[in-house]
Amino acid sequence: MPYFKYNNIELFYIKEGKGEPLVLISGLGSKNSWGLQIPFFKEKMMVVSLHNRGTGKSSRPNYPYSMDMYVEDINKLLNHLEIKNKVYLCGISMGGMIVQHFTLKYPEKVKALILCATSAYYEEGLNVIESQKLMEDSTYEQKFKVRLAALYSRPFRKRLKNDSENYEIIRKAFIEDPTELKDYINQGAAVEDHDTRERLHKIAQPTLILVGNEDRIILGLHHSELLHDKIPNSTLKIIENTGHGFVVEQSKKVNEIIYEFIKKNS
Repeated sequence: MPYFKYNNIELFYIKEGKGEPLVLISGLGSKNSWGLQIPFFKEKMMVVSLHNRGTGKSSRPNYPYSMDMYVEDINKLLNHLEIKNKVYLCGISMGGMIVQHFTLKYPEKVKALILCATSAYYEEGLNVIESQKLMEDSTYEQKFKVRLAALYSRPFRKRLKNDSENYEIIRKAFIEDPTELKDYINQGAAVEDHDTRERLHKIAQPTLILVGNEDRIILGLHHSELLHDKIPNSTLKIIENTGHGFVVEQSKKVNEIIYEFIKKNS
C-alpha cells in the first residue's frame, strides 16, 4: 500500500493510470468517495486520490484540522509524486471546499476545477458533527443506515435493497477503517472555518459545479448557485433526482459529464 510521510503525518494514497493528472478529494468522514470514478478515469488518465488526514489508513492526529493543512497534504503529495503538469482537481462536499482553497493558494498547479455537492462557506445546519455525537453509542450498522438516508435519495435506497452487491460495496467502504467521533470533530473544525466567498472571483480556471437537487446534507441549490455566480468561468449542472452522494447514485452520468468537461479543457 503506498504511503507518503511528511511532518509526522502518513498519507495513504492511490495512483493509477497514465496521462494527464486528475486529483480526487473526498468528503468529511469518507476515506474514498470515488469508488465508482477511479475505475473509469484510470483507463483515460492518471488518477490520484488520498485518504484525507483523519480518515481511513492515513494518520489521525487528535487536534483540530484546518483547510490549509489539507491543502498542504495535497501539495506535498503532488510534489512527492513529481507531478509537474497542472492537474484537474475534483472535490466533493468537504473535498470541494478543500480544492477551492488549494486553487486559491496554488493557482499555477490547477488546470481546471470540479466542485461536487459543496459550498463556499459553512452554514449553520450542516450538522454532521452533532449527528455523530448523537450516534456515538450506536453500532456501526446503525450508523451506516443513518448515513445511507443522509447521502442518498429514496429511490436509490429502494434500488439498493434489491442490489446486494452494490449495497455490500457501500457498506464495506463505511465499516472498514471507520471514522471515529474525534476524527469527525477534528475534520469539522476545518469546515467551520471555511469561507471563500470574497475570493472566488480570483479563480480563473474553468470550473464545473455539480449538485444533486435532493441533497440533504448541504441543503438547497443556493450554495452551488453562489459558486456559479462568483466563479467567472464556471458551469453549473444539476443532477436531477439525486442526493448528496450523486457520484454513486448516477455514477455513469457523472463520469461522462466530468470527462466531457476534461476533454473540453484539455
